[in-house]
Amino acid sequence: MKNFYLIAIIVAGFILLNSCKKDKTAANTPDVLTAKDFTFNTATGQTGPDTALNGKLNSTIGIRLIYFYLMRSDKTDSLIYRDTPAQENRNLYHFSIPTKSFSAAKLTKVTGVRVMVKHIDNSSFEGLIKMTAFTPTMPALSDIPASVLPDETGKTLIKGKASSENGLKLIEFYDDYRGVFEKIDQIELTKNEKTYELSYQYTYRKNAGKIKIIITDNFGLKAESLINIPIKSYVLYKDLTMMAHGTASAPSVSSFFNGEAGSLLGSCNVSGQEQKVDFVTYCTTAMVFSLYSPASATTITKNYKCNTQVWEPDPASLKATKFRVLIPGAADADRVYAAYHANTITALDDQFFAGITAPGSSTAKFDAASANQSANVFNVTTAYLIWIRVPKPDGTFTNQLLSAKAVVIGNPVAVSTLKFDIFVSK
Repeated sequence: MKNFYLIAIIVAGFILLNSCKKDKTAANTPDVLTAKDFTFNTATGQTGPDTALNGKLNSTIGIRLIYFYLMRSDKTDSLIYRDTPAQENRNLYHFSIPTKSFSAAKLTKVTGVRVMVKHIDNSSFEGLIKMTAFTPTMPALSDIPASVLPDETGKTLIKGKASSENGLKLIEFYDDYRGVFEKIDQIELTKNEKTYELSYQYTYRKNAGKIKIIITDNFGLKAESLINIPIKSYVLYKDLTMMAHGTASAPSVSSFFNGEAGSLLGSCNVSGQEQKVDFVTYCTTAMVFSLYSPASATTITKNYKCNTQVWEPDPASLKATKFRVLIPGAADADRVYAAYHANTITALDDQFFAGITAPGSSTAKFDAASANQSANVFNVTTAYLIWIRVPKPDGTFTNQLLSAKAVVIGNPVAVSTLKFDIFVSK
């Protein structure tokens, strides 16, 4: 019987000892920190993959205080957040730290956030939330023209390239026709395009001097480019048609060009307005269609008739206009042709014609054969640009640039016509 009691005491002691061991093990169970690995975008000041630093902490003992310290390889750790969990959250604590709590700090060398826990029994726990910083490549606009000139309809095609490694989201277009930039259009991109070839047709609004293009990528990063709209110092008149001198029965209504108004006068309404005429058109019986300086047309004025009335101008009122046909192949002439075709002409001052001998001929004659083109012989295929210099009363000159488009020799030759565009300097 004595042995039985001894055995019972030993077994009870073993059970009690084992129970105490289990309690001690439970008390020493470490906390479990669960959190994602985070990134910090230095350009936008945002964290990822979530917008707030979040996670949860399981604590068997219970949390009394919790501290979060920002860790950077180039600085000492700094406290960014602390909390005292409520009674019901001491064993399972969910946290969410707003980015604004640390985004103002310099985070290019951030390595993580250290989590320090003070338990209710004064023991402690330390955990780590990993965080790395990255600086995304900024979006870019390339091949955007520095300036554009709208065509005669007010339109111009803007080409270029938008790119972003982060994916493009939006392209916006602005102009400043009211003195400040206002949005006129936008293109929304929904396919995460890394590049986008711009081909946007802009319609000019009166008084606009600049166009602004802004692109936005998927991080909200932006890039912009400015395009100048030069102020044109000329007026363009398109598709004018001038008749030769006409006949008594078919008087010309368009033999005289008034550059100041961009208008045409005929044999029946030119009298008294000769001082406004910059050049006249004429066609010989040999079927040579010509532009004439008014001052050099005195020998042919009798051929401009309004029924039985002959044009008899006062020679003193006639302008001594001069012409020069621009012959392709010379560098400076080619530059003018290139500017004409590219619609990049902004001024018709002498600087624009630099390197070209000033107009000196009193006539410019049409010959369809390009082999015959010269400083005073034009055609409509190769040498079709004519620099016209019109004298002003003060001794200065007004430059014009005529582009011959078609010459039709009529029957009779007096009704032959010239179709052209002409730039007239303001």
